[in-house]
Amino acid sequence: MSDNYKEIFIIDLGLCKPISDLQDSDNKVNEIYGVLPYMAPEILRKKPYIPASDIYSFSMIMWEFTSGIPPFNHEAHDHHFILSVYEGKRPEIVKNTPKCYIDLIKKCWDLSPSNRPTIIMLENIISEWIRCINKYYEFNRDVDYGYFLPNIDNHQRNDMKEFVEANEVLVQEKANTSTTVTTQYHPQAYYTSRKLTEISAQEESQGFDCMIED
Repeated sequence: MSDNYKEIFIIDLGLCKPISDLQDSDNKVNEIYGVLPYMAPEILRKKPYIPASDIYSFSMIMWEFTSGIPPFNHEAHDHHFILSVYEGKRPEIVKNTPKCYIDLIKKCWDLSPSNRPTIIMLENIISEWIRCINKYYEFNRDVDYGYFLPNIDNHQRNDMKEFVEANEVLVQEKANTSTTVTTQYHPQAYYTSRKLTEISAQEESQGFDCMIED
């Protein structure tokens, strides 16, 4: 979704649930709804929903930007999948992803909510990336100044260089590829919101347990 200032916002109804389940009743309050690959481990453990849970979900969107496909599309989204997430399983990093981007993804999908960055931190980091990359292409439009641009420190310059070089590789790969790759999905991979309470209970009934730091 975008606004009148051409800013893009990520919105998601993946965690929506029937309005009847919002009633404060004993048999509804602990119901879990959502799309498993995007849900933070603590939510699947029926812990309170917190802002850091959104940061975990955002890490999956960050990964999807680099892959072009939804996370974990090749496997069943069942209680075994939930256990693997508890144990630290995350999507495989895509080749040619900038290191600074990888580092941020890994911070966002950390098992411990307290280790994840805040949304303000994310906004500051990503805004600086965009500013530096835009400045690079603006300054090098007519004359090749390389990576030495004004008002950019060494850390920002290194991050900018990683993005520019990754983009050059991506452009070259697309130019050399003439076929369209068809993505295969596991028949039990679901990307619409659904009730997950029974799946979570099945995982718990088999004696699995995982400590997640608050």
